[in-house]
Amino acid sequence: MKRTAIVRCGSYDLKEVHGSLTEIIGATEFPEVAGRTVLVKPNVLSDSAPEKAITTHPAVVEALVMILKDMGAGHIIIGDSPGMQAGRFNPKASGIADVAARTGAELADFAVNPRIHQVGSLRIPMAEALDRADIVISAAKLKTHQLMYATGVIKNLFGTVPGLNKSPLHLRARKPEEFAALILAIFREAHVDYSIMDAIVGMEGPGPSNGSPREIGLLIGGANPYAIDKAEARIMGYRTVPIVSRAEEEMPGCTETEYPFLSPEEVRIDDFSRIGKGLTVGSLFLASLLSAIGIRSDRRPFPSFQHRTCRRCGKCIEVCPAKALSLTDGKVTIDKERCIRCYCCHEMCPFDAIKVK
Repeated sequence: MKRTAIVRCGSYDLKEVHGSLTEIIGATEFPEVAGRTVLVKPNVLSDSAPEKAITTHPAVVEALVMILKDMGAGHIIIGDSPGMQAGRFNPKASGIADVAARTGAELADFAVNPRIHQVGSLRIPMAEALDRADIVISAAKLKTHQLMYATGVIKNLFGTVPGLNKSPLHLRARKPEEFAALILAIFREAHVDYSIMDAIVGMEGPGPSNGSPREIGLLIGGANPYAIDKAEARIMGYRTVPIVSRAEEEMPGCTETEYPFLSPEEVRIDDFSRIGKGLTVGSLFLASLLSAIGIRSDRRPFPSFQHRTCRRCGKCIEVCPAKALSLTDGKVTIDKERCIRCYCCHEMCPFDAIKVK
């Protein structure tokens, strides 16, 4: 049984982060990286300042790259593709670009020359760097997520689908349980070998981009991504979340693990501001069953637009996969008949002008 290490780390001081990651790696099943090409995939949802807690903190990425170099990695790639990518991937504000420059790692733009992968019945463009890497490491951020309740090391690999290619996939998987299944399939196609979660400062409230930073003081790591995401959910106070429930349904026993240090129950945050009240496997099954027999059980709220805050940048309209948004008389309006409640608009709004209640 693979181990999941949860350790305390009180700050983003590089020396402290390096020490905590070293402790995690020493207690878990870390892959052999000597002489190999390693792809590190941080969460760079948007190129935002580290203190906003939207991205994996650069200190975590840098400490990980330093450890990989000390272990003899032959070549290290750092890459991502934000959902609304403007121009070439150059994450300066987040500090990720500076990490690549300081460490000599290659900074890969996943939107350049993507390769088509067969993911179930879908042909999906994915990062070319996946084909070059011998080892793939997910370096995620502990955050809430409006559709998936939490975004962790598994959903982090959705970022290997470049830019706006992500949006149409929401049309193919409109319900949370369907989207969770798609995310799992993309994750498996990425062949991730190890995962780290930056939970030193996470995000609570209306994540993954418009929530509030929350000091947590933890780093999590291991070779079992399903166990890590389950631990994240439990720390946040959820019973479960769609991705974890679907994984356990598809692969019984996949979240079983041992904790050599802290357990999720020891560090659970009772007052964490969550999305919804959490789910159970039974509730997800019931929702699917009711839908199959024609009974509408989806009571998820529609996004609402705060016109005084909105800057009319048009990003929500551009990213909407269902083409349910338009600009009318200087205001963003929503066609609720077309809206699939994927909340891409909320995720991509840079001005926190979209609410989901």
